[in-house]
Amino acid sequence: MALKILHIIPSYKPAYVYGGPMYSCSALCEALVKQEHDVTVLTTTANGTEELPVKPGEVQVVDGVKVIYCKRITKDHTHFSPQLLRYLWKHVRGFDAVHIHSWWNLVSVFSLLICAKRGVRPVFSPRGMLSTYTQDTNHSIVKKWIHRFVGKPYLSKTKFHATSGAESNEVAALFPGSSVTEIFNFVNIPVAASLSPASFNKPVRILFLSRIDRKKGIELLLQALQLVTFPFELNIVGPSEETYLASLQQLAAEYQLQHKVKWCGPVYENKFSLIRSHDLLALTSYNENFANIIIESLSVGTPVLITDMVGLSNYVEANNLGWVCGVDVQQIKASLEQAVSDTANRNDIRHRAPAVIARDFNAEVLVQHYIDLYKA
Repeated sequence: MALKILHIIPSYKPAYVYGGPMYSCSALCEALVKQEHDVTVLTTTANGTEELPVKPGEVQVVDGVKVIYCKRITKDHTHFSPQLLRYLWKHVRGFDAVHIHSWWNLVSVFSLLICAKRGVRPVFSPRGMLSTYTQDTNHSIVKKWIHRFVGKPYLSKTKFHATSGAESNEVAALFPGSSVTEIFNFVNIPVAASLSPASFNKPVRILFLSRIDRKKGIELLLQALQLVTFPFELNIVGPSEETYLASLQQLAAEYQLQHKVKWCGPVYENKFSLIRSHDLLALTSYNENFANIIIESLSVGTPVLITDMVGLSNYVEANNLGWVCGVDVQQIKASLEQAVSDTANRNDIRHRAPAVIARDFNAEVLVQHYIDLYKA
């Protein structure tokens, strides 16, 4: 039986435009439509600090998905939209399932309150917003008040969706006894992947591919790399804020790594070819609830080195798909050296990883898990 499902997302574009967690939201909605479910996305006109050139309040079909873009008042990440909230109050009880994505924005907070007042129990995906790191950074006092007066009394009554074991544990710690279902993100992976090179290059080519942000632990990676004995080339790829990027470049110069580190800026095309051309993908983050880039890298056979604060670290360890270490310079250094020296394991990962990822991140299998969650 087809379900009528409402997704509440602060900002929305079709899956082919997005990367990261927002790709997962769009891809999920599109996959549900392909399964002939009636999907509506309620979102805002947010396009960063700008507004999307759409007519607010009208249903538009975006890659098969019905999307209602609502005008927002605030131009920052709070995304306050009275138009969205009015629609939700009027129509929320007309859906078989309501799914709220993300937290710490006024779309999600007020949507949760409206669901509670209208007697609707939504599915709630934190998308990493309930981690200790996220709660303690950027407006932490405001977040504590929101958590005290809205989060504690109302989130505990939702049906949680976690994207990784790490996020399931975070939810369980904050809301003991709550209902948590763990389902992986949708991840954009090649249909037929070519394998990465059979052996490491000289120098070893290491890739960082993500948003360049303080939580990504790039400083830790640079510190560790100044201590290793093998020759390497580190390519740092991703969008960044100029001041922070300049501080990283200065740090690399202080470590005398300026000739070994390349700052490549963002890459929007041929991402998988770029990943495939490297020997190792490194993500030494302080916090990641999932990290789609890990799955993307493994889908083409490129091994990964990550910290145990990355949500997928348990998955990587359980399937022996890379190296996991603590958020510590010496541990990162040791793991880097082990990854370079362990030729047999590296080549094993190169051959096994694409099939493992294709099995575990099959879109048809994943969408059925979400359908089961909505029916429950």
